[in-house]
Amino acid sequence: MVGETLPALPPRPFDANKSTMGSVTVVGASTGLSGAALLAAHAAIRSGCGRVTVAVPATLATVAEEQKPLEVMCWSPPDGESCWTAAAIQSLLERAQPDCWVIGCGLGRDRRSTKALAAWLEARSKPAVIDADALWHLGEDRSLIRHLGPDTILTPHQGELTRLAEVLDLKGLRPEDLGPTLHQRCGAVVVAKGPGTVIAGTSGVFHNRTGNPGMATAGSGDVLAGVIGALVARGDAPEIAARRGAWLHGRAGDLAARQRGQESMIAGDIIEMLGEAFQEQEECR
Repeated sequence: MVGETLPALPPRPFDANKSTMGSVTVVGASTGLSGAALLAAHAAIRSGCGRVTVAVPATLATVAEEQKPLEVMCWSPPDGESCWTAAAIQSLLERAQPDCWVIGCGLGRDRRSTKALAAWLEARSKPAVIDADALWHLGEDRSLIRHLGPDTILTPHQGELTRLAEVLDLKGLRPEDLGPTLHQRCGAVVVAKGPGTVIAGTSGVFHNRTGNPGMATAGSGDVLAGVIGALVARGDAPEIAARRGAWLHGRAGDLAARQRGQESMIAGDIIEMLGEAFQEQEECR
């Protein structure tokens, strides 16, 4: 069980309030992909942080406002664009200084968003989870890798990991060695998603044992990004958050499979079982 290898969650004080429990800003969404950012935001608020904001391009503001969880705030740049640009990121950075960023969920692959990611990486001062299309943009400009480090968590699936390995000329490696080698190259914590998710950080390489094939469904990775972001915002160090988040995400998936069955599970079912997974984690200590 995770309680045997990880410290307890940072305590929730008796006098806690939403400002003391950490904040997350999810940056993502593009035309046709707004759901990814919303799933990450929903997972983050379910994972116990005090405040979550989902930041989406201007043309998606209405959709996000209508579809987001009631407890999540929404923000969009005043530029009328349908994707993230460097100017939009600048507007966001002038407004938001969360305890943790989650960037990439549904971000899209407009070339202007590569420059947006570059602007964000150069200016951000808080830890971050970098997921999905943000990983694609990292591959478009390999110079961006220099902005990563131990306060960043990369969450690639096998295809994204393979592409980053090709960009960084990490050839001839076994698939299971790609995550640890990427960590060594850029310093970021790497969560190589898949059956037996592998987490590579400064403390070593860890294999997650929770989860099941029913979690191979659209949005599951966005949920994981939101969970990890919330854990960092609450006070976990990035590597601990990655390990704990992978366990909680997989365990919530296992609990969802009991209720829904693996064939019918969707990402929202994983979110709905996060509460039970958190309880089980504490009870197993």
